[in-house]
Amino acid sequence: MEATNLSRGMEFELLGLTREPWLQRLLFVLFLGMYTVTVLGNLVMFLLIHDSAALHTPMYSLLKSLSLLDFCYSSTVVPQTLVNFLVKRKVISYLGCVAQMFFYAGFATSECYLIAAMACDRYAAICNPLLYSAIMSPGVCTSLTVGSYSAGFLNSLIHTSCIFSLKFCGANVVTHFFCDGPPLLSLSCVDTSPCEILLFVFAGFNLLSCTLTILVSYFLIVITILRMKSAQGRFKAFSTCASHLTAVCLFFGTTLFMYLRPRSSYSLTQDRTVAVIYTVVIPMLNPLIYSLRNKDVKDALRKALAKALGPFPYVVLP
Repeated sequence: MEATNLSRGMEFELLGLTREPWLQRLLFVLFLGMYTVTVLGNLVMFLLIHDSAALHTPMYSLLKSLSLLDFCYSSTVVPQTLVNFLVKRKVISYLGCVAQMFFYAGFATSECYLIAAMACDRYAAICNPLLYSAIMSPGVCTSLTVGSYSAGFLNSLIHTSCIFSLKFCGANVVTHFFCDGPPLLSLSCVDTSPCEILLFVFAGFNLLSCTLTILVSYFLIVITILRMKSAQGRFKAFSTCASHLTAVCLFFGTTLFMYLRPRSSYSLTQDRTVAVIYTVVIPMLNPLIYSLRNKDVKDALRKALAKALGPFPYVVLP
């Protein structure tokens, strides 16, 4: 088949998650519910940290950025997916596909680096508590956040430019529910090996460098905690890391599985299931993970609710 570049007027057809009408309706309700929780949870977390003076600390500054990223990268995928559950032809324009992949990859990679920065923050807080304020100054927090976004969108620019510089065949059916790298590569009629190697190197560097930063930080944290003489002090130190460790396992577990594999090992059903976890489930869970076990967040939320409700002074949170 002759290879031709898709023009701006062309469309990609998304295979979606299922062809069964009844299952599409069920998934629409489930995805809408999860996305609603994602939007409300991350918006509440962002505004709560922004407005509460008690939460103006380095850890919560990074957590506020994480809430914004969760909202943004979920919003690049889920609204389009919800629409596609209700229509017969699941199509996205060429430029829409470019934009979706660029912003999705940018926000997701930025989150990868931001989670690594949060591990460094926990290291500074537990291993160097007396110097914590100096190490994690507002300027350092801003630099870590800006650096995370810069690295994320530079990576995204390279990925998107590489993939959409390829020539595509006439068949433009993407075997996924959104525009992602591996399914788009399979549509190309030319040799994709150079592009695959480039993407693998960058994805590998991003994930492995962030993972190594997290592992080293927590190795030093564990050593410091084990040296503490007070059992209460050890428990408090571990509890401050529990939420972050949960988020790390969820995010990096799925992304390492998804992107650091040879192309021959891709499975359509398996890959779409994993993609649902990191595009829909994880952004929904993160604000819950960081709030349900966090006394500071619950106290700030209690005060905000009491202020908003006015005459009703008794606001009870678990």
